[in-house]
Amino acid sequence: MFLNHLSRQVRIGLALSVCAAPILLPTTASAAQTLNVSAGAESSGGDVQLLEFAPTMINVNVGDTVNWKLDSTEFHNVYFPMGTQPPDFVQPGPEGVFINPQVAVPSGGNSFDGSAAAGSGLLNKGDTWSLTFTKAGAYQYLCAIHAGMGGVVNVVAPGAAADNQAAIDARRMAQINSELATKAIPAIMSNVGELPAEGVSAGLAAGVQNGLGDIQRFFPHRTTVKAGDSVTFIWKTADTPHTVTFLAGQAPPDVVLPQPQAGGPPKLQLNPQMLAPAGNASNWDGGSYLNSGFLQPMPGQPTPTFTVTFASPGTYDYLCLLHEGMVGTIVVESPV
Repeated sequence: MFLNHLSRQVRIGLALSVCAAPILLPTTASAAQTLNVSAGAESSGGDVQLLEFAPTMINVNVGDTVNWKLDSTEFHNVYFPMGTQPPDFVQPGPEGVFINPQVAVPSGGNSFDGSAAAGSGLLNKGDTWSLTFTKAGAYQYLCAIHAGMGGVVNVVAPGAAADNQAAIDARRMAQINSELATKAIPAIMSNVGELPAEGVSAGLAAGVQNGLGDIQRFFPHRTTVKAGDSVTFIWKTADTPHTVTFLAGQAPPDVVLPQPQAGGPPKLQLNPQMLAPAGNASNWDGGSYLNSGFLQPMPGQPTPTFTVTFASPGTYDYLCLLHEGMVGTIVVESPV
């Protein structure tokens, strides 16, 4: 969620013809294979991020290697907890908030018999991580960053029926297209206009989520109000954080600040300038940096919102510091 930086029109780009493709039956493998699985997926324009492994379950033989490739702008990891408590993504402390090294750094090597936990570390778009399975069993894994994102590798004896790449690819495309059609499109269509928000001129959605379909855009993309009017941004996500940030000509702050340390990889601190609110949102004149701060929906807590009252006419662009392409514009007209 943190490192990747619907346009005016929905750009889902469903490959509907693939849905009609026959699902190939598993075949018996005579030699060890390397099989590719998607870690995350997205719509053609990157507007929709699917927080899932595709396909969710695969069957391989002992000796086969599974290669996970990150196919989304949203980053993920692949983690086999093997009876241990999955690590928290971030660790707050007196020196700041840091990404947990247990999530960020690869662990367990690349040969896996199910006896100990193993993880890929953080994967960005295009990155891969491979694991060779040396013992039969059904191994559950997850993304330690995104709740509910998980999968299963079912490892069977050499020579037993298992998936080939064609079977995996067919299930992957069918799963992705189904998720885009049944989760993303309904969520987009139900949030295309302004939202009701008490006491303000306009309500805007700061991200929309439907299950593991995460639409990382502001709705609507462009809004017009009068000077003196207020706009409320409403987090319409289950657990995805966002910021609402007006840069006012400044460069966007880095989201992560690497802190070198002796004898190991750098500690990855979340930038306090990104995390903390800044500026006078109750009477903003457009000339200074304004930030909602890091806001994330939490179970049992009120829905996060951020209200800005615009004091001066002008055209004001804003963005989410966490998600690439998540931008919008507020046009403030003279009250007369």
